[in-house]
Amino acid sequence: MTSTPHAEQNSGTRSERELVAEIGRWVLSVLRTESGWDSMRVDFKPQGDRVYLRVAENRDGTAIPGAAGPIKQGSPVLDSLEELQRSCYLKGRGTWFSTSVTIAAKGWPDPEYRFAARYNYHDLPPQFSNEGRYGAQDIATHLGTYPRTVARTPEWAIGITGEQGIDLEFVDPAEDQSAQADDAHPRLRAAIAQYVANPVDQAMANVLREAMTGMVLLDITGSDLVPGEDGQPVGPESNIRVQALGQKDGTRALAVYTTTEEARTVFRENNKDSEKTEPVLFRQPSGAVLNMVATDPQYDELVYDPGGENPMRIKREQIEWVNRTPQNRPVKEALLDNNMSGLLAAVLNPNGQLLFGTRDQDGKSMPVMVQPEDPNAAPDTIMVFTSAAEIAALDTSLQVRAAPSREVLKFVVDSGAAGMCVNALPPVATIPTQQLRELLDLVAQQENQQQDEQH
Repeated sequence: MTSTPHAEQNSGTRSERELVAEIGRWVLSVLRTESGWDSMRVDFKPQGDRVYLRVAENRDGTAIPGAAGPIKQGSPVLDSLEELQRSCYLKGRGTWFSTSVTIAAKGWPDPEYRFAARYNYHDLPPQFSNEGRYGAQDIATHLGTYPRTVARTPEWAIGITGEQGIDLEFVDPAEDQSAQADDAHPRLRAAIAQYVANPVDQAMANVLREAMTGMVLLDITGSDLVPGEDGQPVGPESNIRVQALGQKDGTRALAVYTTTEEARTVFRENNKDSEKTEPVLFRQPSGAVLNMVATDPQYDELVYDPGGENPMRIKREQIEWVNRTPQNRPVKEALLDNNMSGLLAAVLNPNGQLLFGTRDQDGKSMPVMVQPEDPNAAPDTIMVFTSAAEIAALDTSLQVRAAPSREVLKFVVDSGAAGMCVNALPPVATIPTQQLRELLDLVAQQENQQQDEQH
C-alpha cells in the first residue's frame, strides 16, 4: 500500500425544516423578480441525470408563471434537494417524486420570508419544460434508490415500467417501516439495551452509530401549531417548542423517544392539562436530532426514553464528536435498506467520503482487514467505514483516516486486495476488487465522454 488518505470533516444531518429553508434561500439568491409578490412556488423534480424546476409567482391572487428548466449542474442546491429527498424516505413507503417549495413574503420592501414544502409521493410528476415525459427508466431509477412495497407503489409506475419490460423490485411488507410507526427506531433501542447491560466505550459508540440514521420522536405538545396552507399540520407559522428536561445541576437535556409508548409514559406522568389526552409527537431523522443538540447551546445532553426501563444520556461532547468527524450517510442507508445498486451509486459519489480504521505497524499506518474464517489464511479484504462511530464500535483504539470515496476505491484496487468490506458491524457488504475496477473505469469513460461533448 503506497499511501494513506487524509482525514477531513463534514457537518451533521440537517432537519427537514432547515433543508427547506436552505432551498428557499437559494431560490431567492438566484431568481430575479420584481418586488411585491405575495408568495412564490418552486416545483422541483429529479429526472434522468438532472433536476428540473418550475417557478410561479402569486401577486394579489394571480398566479404568474416564471422560469422553467434544468438546474445548472454543480449548483449547491442539488445536494440540499438530494438530502431532503433522502431524509423523507421511509422504507416501504418511499419518498417524493417531486416537491414544491413555497416562499411567503410579508412586509415589502424589506420582507420577512417563510418557507414550507409539499411533497408528491403518489402522482406522476408533470412535465415542466422540454425535459420530456417522466418515463420507465426514471421510475426504475427512483424506485431502485428508494424502494417501496407493492401496495405503496403507484399503479402508473408499475404500468409504465411493465410496458417497457422493466421488472421492479419491491420491499417485503414485513419490512414496511411506515407500518411500524410505533417502534420508531428498533435498532437504536437494541443498542441502548446493550449499553445498559455492559456500559463500555465500544457499546457507547454502537449507540452513536445507530443514532446517526433512522427516525426518532420528539414531544412538541407545548407548541403553537398553525396548519400550513397545503394542509400540513405543522405549517411555517408554527412556533415549535420541543420537550426538554431540567436537571438538578441546572443543565438541560433534550428528551428523545424511540417509540410512541415511551413518549406516552412520560406525558401521562407529567401532564397537568386535563384537555390534553395524548402527546403531540414529531418524527425527525435521528441524525438531525443529534445535530440539533450539537448546535443549540441550550442543550447539555440528550436523553433517550427518559421514562423507560433503559433511559440513556449522551453528553453534548460525545454528540459534537459525531458531528465533527466524517460520515457517509447515503452509504450507511443503502446498507440498512439492503440496496446494492444504491450502495454502488453512493460509494461512487464524487462528494462522498469513506473512512479507514488504522493501526501503526512498523512505522506505517495500515488499514484493518477482515479476518478470514480459516485461521491459516492471510487477510485479503480491506475494511472501510461510513463513520468514526462505526470504527469505534469495532475497536476504540483504532485511528480514523478519511478521504473522498473514489480515492478510497482506487486505494483498494491499487493495494491488490481481493475486495472491500463496508463496515464491520451489521449491516455490512463486501464488494470484490474486480467490480470496483469496472465501476471506476465506467465512471472515467463517462467523464471523458462528457468532456468531449463540452468541447
